Amino acid sequence: MSEDFRFRGVFPALVTPFGEDGVDEEKYRGLIDYVIRSGATGLVPCGTTGEFTSMRFEERVDAIRIACDAAEGRVPVMAGTGAPNTRDAIKLTKRAAEFGAEAALVVSPYFLKPTTKEIYEHYEKIASSSDIPIFLYNIPQVTGVPLDWWLVDGLREIDGVAGMKDSSGNLINLTTVLVRRPEEFQVVVGHDEVALPALASGCDGAILMSANVFPDRYIKMQTALARGDLKEAFLVQRSIQKTIRLLVNRGGGMAIKAALNMMGVPVGKARGPLIEGDILRYEDIDELRTCLEDLQLIPRGTVTFKAGEKAIVSEGYPKAVGLVPDSVPDLTLLHGEALAGEGQEVAHVDLVMGLKDGPLAVAIDSADKIEEGFHPSNVIKDLEPLTVFAPTVTIVDESHKTMVYDTAQRAVADAVRRTVTDMIIPEELIPDIAIAVNTFVHPNANNPRRVHINNFRATRHAIRRAIERRQDIEEIAARIDSARHPFAYNP
Repeated sequence: MSEDFRFRGVFPALVTPFGEDGVDEEKYRGLIDYVIRSGATGLVPCGTTGEFTSMRFEERVDAIRIACDAAEGRVPVMAGTGAPNTRDAIKLTKRAAEFGAEAALVVSPYFLKPTTKEIYEHYEKIASSSDIPIFLYNIPQVTGVPLDWWLVDGLREIDGVAGMKDSSGNLINLTTVLVRRPEEFQVVVGHDEVALPALASGCDGAILMSANVFPDRYIKMQTALARGDLKEAFLVQRSIQKTIRLLVNRGGGMAIKAALNMMGVPVGKARGPLIEGDILRYEDIDELRTCLEDLQLIPRGTVTFKAGEKAIVSEGYPKAVGLVPDSVPDLTLLHGEALAGEGQEVAHVDLVMGLKDGPLAVAIDSADKIEEGFHPSNVIKDLEPLTVFAPTVTIVDESHKTMVYDTAQRAVADAVRRTVTDMIIPEELIPDIAIAVNTFVHPNANNPRRVHINNFRATRHAIRRAIERRQDIEEIAARIDSARHPFAYNP
């Protein structure tokens, strides 16, 4: 067994693009080229993010083969070879070594919750049969069994166990492992949200799902830490933290695939039972898109908007791949709907937008003329484009009125301004269009901050869906099966 492998930098836990008959090799190679160009210092095929539990044994073999071949010696490959039974883990680790993997990442046996003795013997048998070093993989939130520091003390004594990936997010256990380890035992962080404190505590590197999207950010973070610049490292982590939280908590590999697809790195969909619209909600996809735009990871291009006889060309439109058309042929009347948040602070925005001299002229003329006490409506002052605001439920008391006409209305105004700043609404169109926004605010909502955030997001997403013509009958019909919110498509 080679003793020379030393972990450096950041290895993306690669998503696995699937075709009808297994791994889509062309897309997989495209992803690998992208992450290496973007700064990845190694690859991990068939990890948790790679949906290895949804793959047949032969598919995992194929994915590891492709990754080793596509790496072409540019970066090392640490193959995910863990399995709930020892025999399969041994077989897959042997195949990984044959293909040229330099190490194997072996998750602790899952589902049946083995005892510490069974875990120890599992790793001992795999390591003794392997020609490459193996790394323990601690991810108790899915295996059901933690690798506590005192268990790691024993496991690292096994000949062939070279290190450990910790994805628990438990910094107490991780730092205990770090202070007790011998120098040759390598420890890498696997939980994206705690990458900075883990690396600052002494981890040798990182294996992360979000490194599929921006491996260069983690290299920049590690470089800053190496020179003692904690402030710079903190700024890097802070710049990606919101995006990371979406990726980690909303479907893992499915969320990563959604991000990469929007960025123009095609990787397809997740395998069932995972479906977009459930754990990865449609609002999450829209929010993820805006995060990627802020990080300048969404390509910009040309979109042509037609307003009557006039055609306006937006040159720098953020064109999330698969979401944004090349042209919007008719701006007369457009519809957008969006949900954000949950509980009593949930926001449901239903809006129409279009040309001022079209059907929206009725809404503009009616603004501020509806009787008080029943869906009062008003034009938001000093806001361009012209925006009409109305709640969708009757105001029940003064507290509710404040939450609607102060908090929610201000959120709508902020979202409209931000949409203009993002160049979603081209500046040339502002004098010609109007927006009518209906907003749901629960009568029992009591957290103004969450009401503002949720209405801001919902309005921002609804405007985008409207102006990009994404709220058509076909899309609504396609989304019905995975719509779980009580206000979604249910008049």
